[in-house]
Amino acid sequence: MSDMKRVLVLGSGSVSRPCVQYLLKKGHNVVVVDISENNVKRTLAGHSNGQGVVANAVLDAESLIQAHEPEVVVCLLPTKFMARMAQICIAKGTNMVGASYVKEELKVLDNQARAKKIKILCEVGLDPGIDHMSAVAKIRELRAEGGEIESFVSMCGALPDFGANTNPIGYKLSWAPESLIGASLRSARIMTNGVVIELPGGETYQNAEFFNVRGLGWFEAYANADSLPYLDAYDIQGAKTIKRGTLRYFGWCEMITQMQKLGLFDEKERDFSGYSYASLMNEITGGKSENAKENVANFLNIDKNSLSILKLEWLGLFEQTAVQPQKASLRDVLSGRYAVKLQLMPGDIDLIAMQHEFGVFYPSQNIRKKITSTFIERGEVNGDTAISRTTGIPLGIAAHLLLNGVVKNDGILIPTTEDIYTPALKELQKEGFRFTENEEVI
Repeated sequence: MSDMKRVLVLGSGSVSRPCVQYLLKKGHNVVVVDISENNVKRTLAGHSNGQGVVANAVLDAESLIQAHEPEVVVCLLPTKFMARMAQICIAKGTNMVGASYVKEELKVLDNQARAKKIKILCEVGLDPGIDHMSAVAKIRELRAEGGEIESFVSMCGALPDFGANTNPIGYKLSWAPESLIGASLRSARIMTNGVVIELPGGETYQNAEFFNVRGLGWFEAYANADSLPYLDAYDIQGAKTIKRGTLRYFGWCEMITQMQKLGLFDEKERDFSGYSYASLMNEITGGKSENAKENVANFLNIDKNSLSILKLEWLGLFEQTAVQPQKASLRDVLSGRYAVKLQLMPGDIDLIAMQHEFGVFYPSQNIRKKITSTFIERGEVNGDTAISRTTGIPLGIAAHLLLNGVVKNDGILIPTTEDIYTPALKELQKEGFRFTENEEVI
């Protein structure tokens, strides 16, 4: 046991099991911490090299690191705790991996991490994660062939598979509803033909487009967060078009846009005691009748039989039942409806679809090509979901690379350097994750 590398995993939610099982398979000693004993047991599955600790991984992080002396911490906690955990790991002299985007509160820790020779490897899940590694590897390959990257478009969606798409919303939860709702007011920034387009405060949903995933068909797509930093991160500064976005079944963006108009993502806490969903909708819309459905349709200036109204009705927002939870924000109320209505059911399979599209100019041949790289993954029936595998296994691989001294640089890192993405992509292939490619002259 003393020769084993030690890993401390903070949190054992939906993506933890594939991550932990990968690390255990690699022969590491893994301690998993979660407030739920059931989550810990499910994640470890009785493995002899695993140890479970029932504790608050957020509040007890410092003492847990001190007690278990891990060589790497894997942070599977919600995004809002990433910077705090990174700060603790830097202070304790421990490397860390996590799936969350590097936001400003993480960026400012870079100098501290470098000074202490600590590696905080972020954005190593699916999206961000597999998308970065596969895109950069392909860009280097295309450039080695003499190609110049003129455009880069990347779309990714985590959805119910076609056979499991059995509700009017076209979505089922393979992660926490709070994370899904958190994206509903997110700003986005893209560049098209050299023109930068700003989409603040959720405007991205009002600018949806169609997107064809090879082998699957057409989806709705919308821009996700800020794409422009990836001109530098992917070393494609000469590209005139860059867009990273999210895939959904048709009608999602229209529904989110109507929810935005109703203010359903507001985070101000209120007391909803005595409210039904119908009376709450009547108050929001200032409706003059008792018919919440009609009031909402009039407020939004759309037909009461439009698809968005029918979706809100199916979610239960016009019912005479009591609002839950009672002391909460409108965002919490909507999250509660999602949690009740959008569950993956036993036997349901989820679907991951990711596609990169590279516009490439070859000066020596004076031709342009569209190179398409497509990744499709489905979950296991009554087993691990596709989202848990495609998020958890890359995190496990990242931790394994840190444990083996493969990662060269210190500081706040993302997996766009060759020392990380080359071995990581090889490991992902061993786990059955592969891209299929197509090219056409344009």
